[in-house]
Amino acid sequence: MQAEETVLSKAPETTDVVIADLGVAGEAEEWTTMNDPVMGGRSTSEVAFDDGGLRFSGNISLDNNGGFASTRGPLDPDIGRKAAGARSLGVRAEGDGKTYLLKVRDSDQPWSYVQRFATEAGAVRTYALPVDRFEPVGMRMDPAPDAPETLDPSTIDQVAVYILDKQQGPFQIIIDRISATI
Repeated sequence: MQAEETVLSKAPETTDVVIADLGVAGEAEEWTTMNDPVMGGRSTSEVAFDDGGLRFSGNISLDNNGGFASTRGPLDPDIGRKAAGARSLGVRAEGDGKTYLLKVRDSDQPWSYVQRFATEAGAVRTYALPVDRFEPVGMRMDPAPDAPETLDPSTIDQVAVYILDKQQGPFQIIIDRISATI
């Protein structure tokens, strides 16, 4: 009788590559905000380097059909090189219990890709967002039927974080980094 050989399958090895290191004051200072007043709303927000990360905070107002605030990093063609082959993107943050949206884009295209993540109040976590679950959207978050169905991480040259979905009132999230898991 021959002895059976047991083969243990290993989980595939992964590597996390930082694509936005917001725990560094210099990188965090390059982020800007854009809120609904550009369309008549009254929401407010600000970004600052605080507690070892980018603090994105403010108040969402539904007045005048408003209801969103966003912060975005500068255009950086190096993001795509770092994220090439990624299976997921990760947002390491201390949340406030609200739901945020990570938006990634290729500035040469009229569409972007988005995915929501619900935070845990007061908890520092890495929110893993599978690449195949990002949805293509147009400028106003409307469907983008001309966009490829699946995000190609190698084309990303800008990342942004939004709060929307009629989540009225104060908000705050402190983001330490955004990474790609390859």
